This record gives sequence, C-alpha cells and structure tokens, in this order.
Amino acid sequence: MLLLKKNSNFATNFFKQGKMKRINTRVLELKENFIPLYSELLQSVASFNYEKCTFFPQWGENYPLGKERCGIMVMGRACNGWHSTSQDIETLFGNKKESIFNRKDQMRWVDDYAGSQSNYNTNKSAFWRVTKHIAQCFYPDKWYSHIAWSNVCKVSPEKGGNPNDKLYYAQLESSQKIFESEIRLFSPQFIIMFTGNSWADDFLMYLNGNHKPTSIKQLSWDKYQCNVYKIKGTYIIVTEHPQGKKEKIHAKCITDFINDTINNDMH
Repeated sequence: MLLLKKNSNFATNFFKQGKMKRINTRVLELKENFIPLYSELLQSVASFNYEKCTFFPQWGENYPLGKERCGIMVMGRACNGWHSTSQDIETLFGNKKESIFNRKDQMRWVDDYAGSQSNYNTNKSAFWRVTKHIAQCFYPDKWYSHIAWSNVCKVSPEKGGNPNDKLYYAQLESSQKIFESEIRLFSPQFIIMFTGNSWADDFLMYLNGNHKPTSIKQLSWDKYQCNVYKIKGTYIIVTEHPQGKKEKIHAKCITDFINDTINNDMH
C-alpha cells in the first residue's frame, strides 16, 4: 500500500510539473510575442495627450494555457478604467504594481471585488454577471479561475468609457494584430464577444483574411440574436453587451450552444 501511495504521489507530482512547464513555456511565449505588438500599439496612440490605460488579457490559474483549442475566453469592448496609466513598455510588462502582464491577482480580483463597497463592484456589472452565469455551468468551483478575459480595444481613457472614434481607429491596426495573436496563443475553443456586431466586424474580418466571415449559426434570445463563426478552429460567438438586457436567457442561449457543440464534437 505504501508503495502504491508513493507511486501515486510521484504520478501526481509528475503531471503537476508537466503542467507548470507547459504554462511557464506559454507565458514566456506570450511575453516575447506581445511586447513588440504592444510597443507598436503605444506608438499608435502616443499623440493623444490625455491619460490612457492599457489593457492586457488575463487568464485564471486553471485556464488551460498551453493547450490547443481548449477553454473559454470572454471579450468586451474596452476597459472602463484600469489600474495603470503607464505608457512605458518595460513598466507594463515588468514586475511592479503598474504591470499589466501576468498579474498575481489576475481574474481573482473579479471574485474579490464582488460586493465591494470601496472598489469597482463586479456584482453591479452586467458583463460579469452574465459571464459568471455562463462559466459556472462548466466550472462550478472558482469559475473565474478557469476562463480568460480580454477586450478588443486595448487602450481606453483612464477616466472610463469606451474609446472615441479617433482613439479607436488610431489603435485599430495594432489591436487587430494583438487580437489575432491572442487567439493563436491563448487558443480557446470558444470566444464570447460581448461587443455587438459593430465592434466585432473589424476584428473578425482581419482574422478572416480581410474577408467578411459567414456566420455558421444564429442563436436567438429575447429580441436579440447571436452570430456564431468558426475561424481558424475557434468558435466565436458575437452577442450584445448585456447591459440593460435579460441576463438569464442571454446566458442560457450561449451555454446551450457550447454544450451542444462540445457534445457534437465528441461524437
């Protein structure tokens, strides 16, 4: 029995070490790939002489980083304010408080801030409420630790709100390149874009070789519709931002599609 326990512990440790090696390799790859892209991004918005915040995608500790076509990523339009206004590439990808890359609190803050009285309260965000509804269907325990999160626009005004047209188009080309690299390196099976079609179109066309992609399925909920695309092996669900809309039926529409797709792909 003791020998069996030792072998069991050895196997567990072996797989843990393999997982950590895979993740660490991908984290290094993320940094090497994104630093040049973010340097280009910062140059594209340097002429805007007001405080801006720069966003980097986050992933939970249990997100299948390094695995191909696995996991769920949710996307919004832009950050409504963020913790760093630095426009210095070494600071943004360094180890200080102002870093936006591979932060120790990434995704955990979503749960930590739920119900907060002094910080941004994620319970009051329709985006995070619907995301939680969806993620908990697949990951009941610590749902936030299993998903990745990004925004199509990586630079937004520090005071909050979405980029205006000038800031949007100034960063568009760089943000499109980053979007393509996100899908390649995070490699999710599903991306849920809570952006609406008007914010998604520029990015999907770029991803599809500057051709308008054809939706493979339409999902109806309430008076709205989700468009589903499959580009480079990833299912991309483009839907409305949840603010002011029925949340449970919205989430169910998306979870039903994901469940059906997973079941069909297994057969």
